[in-house]
Amino acid sequence: MKRQLIYVLLCLGLTASAQVSPLDYGLREATSGMGRYFALYNAHVEALRQGVEVDYSGIDTLELELPPSWKSIPLGRHTDFKGLVLYVTNHAHHGALFSLTQPSEPLALEKTLVDGLDFRSVPELADGWHLLILNDQKPWTERRGFGYMQYRADLLVVHDGMGQNAPVMPWGTDSTRLKASYVAVDTAQKTFRNITMHRAKGCSYRTTLISVGGQYNVLVEHARVTTPKSKMIADGIFSISNSARVTLDGIEVEGTYSGKGRPDVYGYAFSCNNLYDAHFHNIVAWGNWGVFGTNNLNRTHLSNCHVDRFDIHCYGRDVLLENCTLEGRQTLLTSFYGKAVFDHCYFKNYIPMRIRSSYNAYTPFDIEMHSCTWELSPRYHYLVRVNLLDTADNPRPELQEKCWPNLYVDGLDIVVPLTVGRVYVFDPCDNRDDLKREIGYLSEVKLNGVTMMRSNGRLVKIPLAFTTYPFKSKHPIHYEINGNATVLQ
Repeated sequence: MKRQLIYVLLCLGLTASAQVSPLDYGLREATSGMGRYFALYNAHVEALRQGVEVDYSGIDTLELELPPSWKSIPLGRHTDFKGLVLYVTNHAHHGALFSLTQPSEPLALEKTLVDGLDFRSVPELADGWHLLILNDQKPWTERRGFGYMQYRADLLVVHDGMGQNAPVMPWGTDSTRLKASYVAVDTAQKTFRNITMHRAKGCSYRTTLISVGGQYNVLVEHARVTTPKSKMIADGIFSISNSARVTLDGIEVEGTYSGKGRPDVYGYAFSCNNLYDAHFHNIVAWGNWGVFGTNNLNRTHLSNCHVDRFDIHCYGRDVLLENCTLEGRQTLLTSFYGKAVFDHCYFKNYIPMRIRSSYNAYTPFDIEMHSCTWELSPRYHYLVRVNLLDTADNPRPELQEKCWPNLYVDGLDIVVPLTVGRVYVFDPCDNRDDLKREIGYLSEVKLNGVTMMRSNGRLVKIPLAFTTYPFKSKHPIHYEINGNATVLQ
């Protein structure tokens, strides 16, 4: 019996230590960037076949050139690059260098089941853990002025047939056309860590670092990506979709492909779509356009981040930002529900909240601020900017009422430069004809513990006005403020 136990333990030890090294798959002999790419690719494919990890021991810095028909390098459950530094040249085609993805399977599902979260009658979801992917085939809203329709999506985590989270908004409505799919998952964590990628100057195509799709419980940590100035656009360095419980921690991004010198600029560091329970910790990132470009996010958490912009372009619920420095642009939410909470955040030359006009989707939600600091600039000296499009109704019933958020502040130090003479709570801008209609939902603005000061800490009394332009509301607005500001109605 003792010998059998020793044998079993030895076998388990051998299995745990079994790994595949790129050094044994052509990396030692490779004399070109393309050869080095194939060594990495073949090592990962073999590791997946064997069910083992890839060992990057002894590999420090590599120059890769992506061949004409290159594919994403597939990842297993755990990948530790152990500080690997990659210099990547791409004249072939756009794509992600690494991928942790699995496709979904189509599912016949009645939309009336979704909101009740009981899927035990659906054989495909009755046992085990699954991600249920919901796509609405009817447009949620039109991106007016940009020539495309925006579609909503939701992701539900299902365990033994019971949904573990609710969708952003109900699906059992007359206006919904549901297309469903699912992915079987397990609860064990998947990891991707300790890598730097420098994208070479003069690349013809984008090389994003990683694509994640159809996954549950993923940790991406200690990754750094640099990008030289380029006219390329539409970046998405970390591309994540249809996934739940995803964490990015310790990420540095220096620049993005976002059209330097072009009129049609856009491109992001974090391109996310249809996520539930996403976490971004210790992120330092900046780009020409803004580092977050997301849609369809349900429950999102940022902590200890220093970024130039946070967006949920369209359709989301519940965001918490803790101990974050937000500098240079704005927090931008559209078709958003629930709460947007800022806890111990620092805003510098930044709009704490902007509601985008082009989706024509002004939805009810609450903004909360706790113990924050807001450093003003002549350009940005209003808490909530609401961009106005026109007075047209949105054809989707869920979006026909135009709502503005409630605002609750508990501790806000406002650092006012000499060039700013007045501060505003709301700034409705652009087409003021839209102010002729009554604004829904907004009923409370409570600003407690507001302190106006100069950068040296000296207290000053600066006028604080409720709005730059008057507007009508469907409900009486309870406006409460205490602090050292001169209050203007």
